[in-house]
Amino acid sequence: MKIFNRSLACMALFTLPLSVIAQEQNEENWIDLSDPRAIYSSVSVAAGNEGVNISGSYGGYLNGQYKHKITLEAMNDLDYYNVDYMLINASNNTGFSFESTWDRDVWGIRDVNDTSIGVFTKVPLMNNKLNVYPKLDLGMLWGDDVKSTTYIKFDATTRYSFTNKLWVGVSPTYTYAMKGIELSEWYGSVDAGIQLSESFAFSVHYNTDQEFSVKTIFTF
Repeated sequence: MKIFNRSLACMALFTLPLSVIAQEQNEENWIDLSDPRAIYSSVSVAAGNEGVNISGSYGGYLNGQYKHKITLEAMNDLDYYNVDYMLINASNNTGFSFESTWDRDVWGIRDVNDTSIGVFTKVPLMNNKLNVYPKLDLGMLWGDDVKSTTYIKFDATTRYSFTNKLWVGVSPTYTYAMKGIELSEWYGSVDAGIQLSESFAFSVHYNTDQEFSVKTIFTF
């Protein structure tokens, strides 16, 4: 009996460091899918009262501390399309973005094209439980039914994480046209999500245009 107890004790001492190492490796591989500036490759599908959205992203290290990600999206049952590119300096969480949207109906105007460049950063608070992602864009709108418009846009996407698997968020945005159409508008959205594994998450979204959607994302 003593030999058996000693064997169990030895096995426990042997397996304990292995379980700690496995947990540490899992934490290293964990991607925070609540972070709108996180870099990873993924496929996502969303469905709501405006139709189905499908997107694919490719992300990874570019050189040294720089990471990048490009995302292609088909929105609202292929009604319009987005291209989004991000370049991030991982050493200080600052970055640059390029976004382009084609043939979107917005502000009561049909088939609007929208291209912008922006800068952003990440502001961690409360031991990284609360994160703010301020972003400033300079962009241009154009289309057959709208005169060319230059605008600035400020976004303050905010996420609060209860755990590394459960989060809520809000994204207030202000857009002001400097030239072209008269535009001075606030826009906002709220969301909540749960990350079920290092590569899968589920979230719900609602915005001031009364659009509701449910989204699933798979990373690889």
